Amino acid sequence: MLYGILSDKLGENKIIVLTAVAAFILTFILLARPFGFLPRDGGKFVTDKDGNKIEVNKGSSGKVTGVGLLMVIVWLLLIFLLFPVNFTMEGHAESGGFAFFLCLSFLMMMMGYLDDVARAPWGELIKGMLDLVLAVTASVTFVLFNSTDVVFFGNEFHIPKVLYVVLATALIWASINVTNCSDGVDGLCGSVSAIEFVGYAYIFKRTYFSAAGLVFAFILVAYLAYNWNPSKVLMGDAGSRTIGFWMAILAMMSGHPFSFLLMSLVFIFDGGLGLLRLVLLRLTKSKVTFLKNVRFPFHDQLRKNMGWKVPYIALFFAGLEIIFVVIMTLIIKQFGL
Repeated sequence: MLYGILSDKLGENKIIVLTAVAAFILTFILLARPFGFLPRDGGKFVTDKDGNKIEVNKGSSGKVTGVGLLMVIVWLLLIFLLFPVNFTMEGHAESGGFAFFLCLSFLMMMMGYLDDVARAPWGELIKGMLDLVLAVTASVTFVLFNSTDVVFFGNEFHIPKVLYVVLATALIWASINVTNCSDGVDGLCGSVSAIEFVGYAYIFKRTYFSAAGLVFAFILVAYLAYNWNPSKVLMGDAGSRTIGFWMAILAMMSGHPFSFLLMSLVFIFDGGLGLLRLVLLRLTKSKVTFLKNVRFPFHDQLRKNMGWKVPYIALFFAGLEIIFVVIMTLIIKQFGL
């Protein structure tokens, strides 16, 4: 809305900085005293295979959760206010369907928030199907506005659109779920996600998408002020699932979708291996010996089985993410864009 007015006076780079700073300040203020309608992480239950209700987070102090709702709303409002967002079809060839992906991010956030506020958490099947629908929608949207040419170690390949939709759907679905699985200890998801968003903005060609990711990184820094151990607030599915969605979109928009394997390796290792073991268990319907002595998500192995303190776990994974971002930077410089 204000981009046309501000662009003549400030220029694009200053507008991005202005948006990021405003996002940090607003998030910091809002999370200082979260709204009363937000849910608490205690008092929920799940139903076991025999139909019995089992309370989860029984020992919880009842922290405010679902603050991802506030974080994503701040992000979207500022992006729509200060970025060149256009809902008409004209001009979207350059923006890659930016406005449409922002709307899909809002839907992703609302799906997560409704799960956060539900007395009984949604089942795996319901969440999996909803994720699949949104992933397919995002993949189709991508091929409508963007090239399906991809770069891998300096070599460019063309992927047929139908195949790209299939692969992109798998990428988006996986990114949503591995990020969500890693949001289990204070400071981990927020710090790693912020580093990855900054990494995409630095390494790859700057787009509206990477600039929006940079703004989200500033929101996550404000969030970490309240989420670092001992945390006062939790982002919930409303935040973590939206983050995973946008990370997948950034990988696709970069033209290097395989970069996701390295840029999100922390999330893939922490939560993805556990998901893989669960899938194998469901498919084979028998005991799976794959890493049977390791607890997943892996942060639970470090915290519950190995006795690591929560801040050290978050710093460990954040440090790994920095290393992976540096490695990706070197790869891109070596083989070119």
